[in-house]
Amino acid sequence: MAGQHQCPFVSRESWKKSGGSMHSTVHLLSPMQNPLPCPSNQTVAWLLGLSGVHAGEDFRITVGEMYVGSGWDSSLVLTIPEVSRRHGKFTSARGICLLEDNGSATGVFVNGEKISEPRPLNHGDRVRMGVGEFLFFNAEVNEMDGRRSLETFKDFRACSNATAGWLVCTTGDLAGLDFRLRPGPNKVGSLPGLDVTLPDLNLNSIHFTLDCSLQRFYLRPGFASLRVMRAGVEVDSSVLTDGDSLEIGSLRMILRVV
Repeated sequence: MAGQHQCPFVSRESWKKSGGSMHSTVHLLSPMQNPLPCPSNQTVAWLLGLSGVHAGEDFRITVGEMYVGSGWDSSLVLTIPEVSRRHGKFTSARGICLLEDNGSATGVFVNGEKISEPRPLNHGDRVRMGVGEFLFFNAEVNEMDGRRSLETFKDFRACSNATAGWLVCTTGDLAGLDFRLRPGPNKVGSLPGLDVTLPDLNLNSIHFTLDCSLQRFYLRPGFASLRVMRAGVEVDSSVLTDGDSLEIGSLRMILRVV
């Protein structure tokens, strides 16, 4: 992705503007995510595409109400057959994410069952809308969910160029935002055009690199301060695991691994 993002740093208010803004929010989130305004910056979950044009992509779900459908006025836009303009709706609050059918022509299915009322989603649930199938990935770190992920998400990891994971910021002006990690080396720093650009004056141009594969996440620090915390205890580790916390200057970020 280096070289694709030529946007200078923008204010937090600019991140919330629509895709018509001079500085689209898309370069601060995952490249495939819809840059339309969201009720909140806080990431609560992702939809992971399993098939068709969205295979390997992730769609960010935030606090509040978000519509999903084929219409460009939807928060999550799906360009697949048999999806209505506003096919379904996500409602997220207090760690619970509800999915409901919004009067679609073909229905919404969770784990193969057509739903007729709002359904709370669990980590690893399979969601089908139109001819597209997706996996629900909870942003909260849960030990049981982590063990379940090894088998549940193998179909997604097999997709070409699938998302490998995310860095989710929990402090400061970036709190609640997620940053997508791709298979291979991911350069993280303050320089525009990196795989993960963090507009923080305390960060070096290239602060560190995360090498991501299906087997492991390997941390290669630059000449900068970087602490790795695991279960609240500082560790001296180059191989990261799901739920590890990275303290980068004044920022704190949680690693989520697919």
